[in-house]
Order: sequence, then C-alpha cells, then structure tokens
Amino acid sequence: MISSGSRYVDHSVEIVTDSAGATRRVLIPAAPKTLRVRAVTYRWQEGDRVDTVATDFYRDPTQWWRIAEVNPEILDWTEVAPGTVIRIPHAD
Repeated sequence: MISSGSRYVDHSVEIVTDSAGATRRVLIPAAPKTLRVRAVTYRWQEGDRVDTVATDFYRDPTQWWRIAEVNPEILDWTEVAPGTVIRIPHAD
C-alpha cells in the first residue's frame, strides 16, 4: 500500500509473474507528467547501479529517485542494459 504522503501516491502496485513463474509486486507509474528540467545525458555502463550513479552526480545515493523520476521509461533499475542513455537532472 502506498501512503497518502508518498511521491508514489498516483502510481499503482501490481503483481507480475516472470517467465519462471515467480511473482513479485512492482510499482506501475502513473501517466507521465510533463516535466521541465535541466538535465545532462549519461550512458549506462556495465556494473552501474542507480544509487552509485546518484552518488557520482549528487554525492548522495539516496537521491537516486531524482534520476528515476526523469526516466519513467525505465521500470526496473536492476535491468538497465549497458549503453542505455538516461537523463540526469541538474543538482540545483
């Protein structure tokens, strides 16, 4: 359940089944909003994790959600293919 104060309040949680039959809950993003942010692009490297990328850009791994918010097309940050270009919002 998503609490009323969460930034995910407009999203839904669904149960999905993978090809091996295992189930898990996933967050399904709400329809994208128009965001206007200043951002740079970054090409995902083998071994990257969104929290370590956040550390590189913001010096704070807990700021990973800023990167996720401007890349709504990426639903699972553990499966980003190397070479994928993502947006990194400016830290201002």
